[in-house]
Amino acid sequence: MIQRRSVMMGAAGALAAPGVVTAQQVFTFRLHSFSSPTALDHTMHLDRWAERVQQQSGGRIVIQSFPAMQLGGQPRDLPQQLEDGVVDMIWTVPGFTPGRFMGTEGLELPFMNTGRSVTMSPAAYEYVTRYLADSEYRGIKIIAIHSTDRALIHTSRRPIRTLEDFRGLRLRVAGRFIGEAVTALGATPVGIPLGGVYEAVARNQVDGFLINWAITHPFRLYEVAKFHSEPAGVGLFQGMLLTLMSMRSYSRLPAELRAVIDANSGAQLSRQLGEIWDSQTQQAIDAARQAGNEIIEIPPAEVARWRAAVEPAYAAWINEMNRRQRNGRELFEAIQSITARHGRQA
Repeated sequence: MIQRRSVMMGAAGALAAPGVVTAQQVFTFRLHSFSSPTALDHTMHLDRWAERVQQQSGGRIVIQSFPAMQLGGQPRDLPQQLEDGVVDMIWTVPGFTPGRFMGTEGLELPFMNTGRSVTMSPAAYEYVTRYLADSEYRGIKIIAIHSTDRALIHTSRRPIRTLEDFRGLRLRVAGRFIGEAVTALGATPVGIPLGGVYEAVARNQVDGFLINWAITHPFRLYEVAKFHSEPAGVGLFQGMLLTLMSMRSYSRLPAELRAVIDANSGAQLSRQLGEIWDSQTQQAIDAARQAGNEIIEIPPAEVARWRAAVEPAYAAWINEMNRRQRNGRELFEAIQSITARHGRQA
């Protein structure tokens, strides 16, 4: 939904002097996000993006930001709010709305990642815009598709060093297919909102969680997870982050204002957001070390065992895409090809 308002500047002069026209129309958009207003998603991305767009449009585009689900609903409701016109833009992750961004979730499968957001983000943007624009993103203007920094396994009491160490553990996951992978590795996946992870681990409701390094710092998750296991420094996977705009809202803008949105969207923005996420990784690692935690690098021979173990998760995703009348195998191979070209280790 777009809220429009005409700004009358110098109205009296316009009445008195022929040839003087009213100021141009201002378009106000509502941006809804599940993220905290103090999280880097807002402070280093969404809020700064809104400022750039307003400045470059000469004040004709105004973005009203509503973090932390201030307009109501649950994070899973964001895509529907966008489609219904309740809001004009959203920031979300695929796993929060099961089934809605199924093709995009393929990027979050284990070992499809490059290990750095600056390389994974342009890979993700390329894959989504090339293969999913006509299905999952119909009616949506894609502002950016970017990834988190590398994600790994954090546990509270029992370290994970080998495939056998997964057995009997309850691990928090953020999406269905990383959950499929956790099951294939031998553990039990548990769905918990990000804000509830700290308490769930502290109360031993779960034994750990799968999440990227950067987010552990602001949520102080290093206080409840004492072991951090990752395959050879590249992580296990990378989560996807979606900045989306209603095509209906975008199309109502005149051409010169659509150009402003375009100039602040796309592969370059996705890569820039990747640089931001990567810049947060080291301080999260440092915080874990300062807390006395153990960081465990899984050697290549053991990683090979994990890769073989998670193949059922690949099959589950491929079959689900086939069920949706998409060529799951072709899409899976596209993810492999694109991410390898952007730096994924074979």
